[in-house]
Amino acid sequence: MAYLMFQYDRPTDTRNWNNYNRHVQDWIAQLLKMPGAISFMAYRAAHQNSPDTFTLLEFRTMEEARQAAASEPMTQVLDELRAFGAVAKVLLVERSPFTPEPILAAIQDSEIDPATPV
Repeated sequence: MAYLMFQYDRPTDTRNWNNYNRHVQDWIAQLLKMPGAISFMAYRAAHQNSPDTFTLLEFRTMEEARQAAASEPMTQVLDELRAFGAVAKVLLVERSPFTPEPILAAIQDSEIDPATPV
């Protein structure tokens, strides 16, 4: 799996905030139409840190993510975000080989032998 991570601050002025909110669902739909796109998830910083928004666009392969990052539809979404005052930094990320799957807390805290499959 590979991901395109967006990091940005949402607009704070009323006009741009309203325009941003009107377009969010369209941008997500555009991103999910990219070849190889699997899922989209967005996160907001809980304590008004900057950047205050993080998104993950998941792809099947690193190559599909690279192609999407350089595509015209991606440029269009980023330009529209920028027009409303949200300048996104885009990172291409992948899961670490040390944690290819999430490590579950219940397994770590369990008295079960960690070598025993769950």
